[in-house]
This record gives sequence, structure tokens and C-alpha cells, in this order.
Amino acid sequence: MPLIIQDVTFVDGEAIANIYICAFFDDPFQRTLFPDMPFDKQVAGVISRWPNNYGDISAFYKKVVDTDSGEIVGYSKWGFAFTDAGEILKRPLDIPENVEVKPPSTPEGLDDAFATEFTRKAVEIRGRILGERPQLQLKMLATLPSHQRRGVAALQLGWATDLADEKRLTCWVEGSAVAVPLYRKFGFDVKDTIVSQCSGLDGEIPYVSTCMLRELRQ
Repeated sequence: MPLIIQDVTFVDGEAIANIYICAFFDDPFQRTLFPDMPFDKQVAGVISRWPNNYGDISAFYKKVVDTDSGEIVGYSKWGFAFTDAGEILKRPLDIPENVEVKPPSTPEGLDDAFATEFTRKAVEIRGRILGERPQLQLKMLATLPSHQRRGVAALQLGWATDLADEKRLTCWVEGSAVAVPLYRKFGFDVKDTIVSQCSGLDGEIPYVSTCMLRELRQ
């Protein structure tokens, strides 16, 4: 199962949507963001928002492809802040002319109060720790369950940390606690946590999101 990392293209939207929901559908944080929303409707919602999300020039996407099957098995979404290092990377040129790109909007079915409060806490922590330092932010990292623990995420983190070293950027992620060991392997250190009350299978549970920083490499 040789894996390669590539830029995401516009036509990858359906595959990206499927990976995202397959990876997180049962996650308590996702269940709280989109309460009682069935799998198919969540996938359809991501697909409907894809032109706007892909066309957002503040973000850049990478994908991992299984070269044996040609299947996209993972993807990541990145953001650059206080730097022009990503200007060339993050400008999509392959959106069809007949597709209208609008600013990202609130998804249907989202628990807006929950999402807004989490974002407020995350922005406060990131601003307090990083300020206006040039940075590369990991916005999303998802792998098909059938391909987890096979190096899909590591391939993308390797690309990102190499880019950060080349462009002199710090790296930042707000991720689940289970991913902390992987991020540590790439030089990230825990700086803070955000604890949210989320919908588990047996009622509300505390859910820890870990804020991690990778400093500049000399």
C-alpha cells in the first residue's frame, strides 16, 4: 500500500466529505456539533459547502492517495497566519467557471452556540501563546478508518513540518487527546487544553482538545 501526498483538487470534494464524516461521525465532539444528524446528511452538507470551503483562500488542502487503488485515504486542511508564505499554495485555480464561490457560512444543523464558544476559547489561547508570530495552523486532519495507523497522518505532518522549517514558521494544532503522541513525534508540545461537555453514547462527557505548539527549528 504505497502512499503519496498530493494537493487536493476541486473534483476531490466528495471523497474529502466522505473521509471527514467517516473519521469523525462517532466522535463526541462531532456528535455535539451536529446533534442527531444522520451520516448521509452530514456527508451531503460537507459536499454542498465544498465549493465555498475549497475556494477560501485562507486555507490549503493536502491529500494522501493509496497508489495501489487510487483511493484518497486521508486529507488535511491548513491555514497560514501573519505570513505570506502560503500565498502560492493556497490559491485554487481549478474551480469551474460555472461554480459560484461564496464566503464560508454556518452549516445547517450546527450547534452554533457550542461551536462559537469553542472557537472563542481556541482563539484566545492561540492569541495568548502565539500572538502575531508567523504560523502554520492545522485545521483538520482526517483518515479513513480502514487506513488509520498506516502512516497517512504522519505523511502529512512530515510535509507540513518540513514546510514550516523552510519558511520559518511555528506550527499550531488544536487536536483530540488521542492524537497527542503522534504530534509529539513531530516536535509539538502541549501548551493548554480546552474541555468541552460533549454528547457521548451514554450521556454528556468531558472532551479534551489539546492545544499544541511546534517551535521554530534552528
